[in-house]
Amino acid sequence: MTEPATGPVTGSSIARIELVPGPLADLTAPAADGLIAELDRLADTAPRALLLVAAHGVGAEEPRPVTPAGLRDPAAVLAAFPAPTVAYWDGPAVGAGAELLLAADIRIAGPGALLAFPEVGRGELPCWGGTQRLPRLAGISGAVRLLVAGDTFALADLVRCGLAEAADDGRAAEELAGHLARGAPRAQAAARDAVQRGRDLTMHDALRLEADLNLLIATTSDRAEGIAAFLEKRDPRFTGQ
Repeated sequence: MTEPATGPVTGSSIARIELVPGPLADLTAPAADGLIAELDRLADTAPRALLLVAAHGVGAEEPRPVTPAGLRDPAAVLAAFPAPTVAYWDGPAVGAGAELLLAADIRIAGPGALLAFPEVGRGELPCWGGTQRLPRLAGISGAVRLLVAGDTFALADLVRCGLAEAADDGRAAEELAGHLARGAPRAQAAARDAVQRGRDLTMHDALRLEADLNLLIATTSDRAEGIAAFLEKRDPRFTGQ
């Protein structure tokens, strides 16, 4: 299996995984296991952002084994990554590849980007969270078009449904990952937590969650640094403390 190309983009603050054409981009079963291991390894290095790149597409048309309940899949591991995640792809994202992209915090699509879920057309279902993440991102109608009708979304469709931002190439994703890596890690983590958990709560409980997270963030050194930087009219130097 071709190993993911990983490494720092700006110092050691940005982790990068490149899904190169072949078994890795096809997300074969061994490649999926390797991707999980790589995501776990990178999480332990405490990066400030993760950039996932599939410049030639990701996923394959072939059927794949169903992930049993309780077992980890790459999309679930990516969704739980401890730093903000950006995914860029150009070309087709099919099946498992599409589900992996949905698990990123932000998706940026190149001119030739496509998104498709062929599973229902084969009498199957997506099994890496696609049936749940997709309607939360694209709405019920968009999810039904992709999952049930079997439509393939091109770039204009992806932008219209809010599934991705458009870019001419991967530089926009790299710049965004760099911007995220300069942010306040604990505040970013709290904001991601509020967004991800809050969408499944009532408004009352979601606002309580936001208030609780604010109490935690108020005690951090990064909050003090952010206020000091604002008053001193300089860029903040966040440490994650």
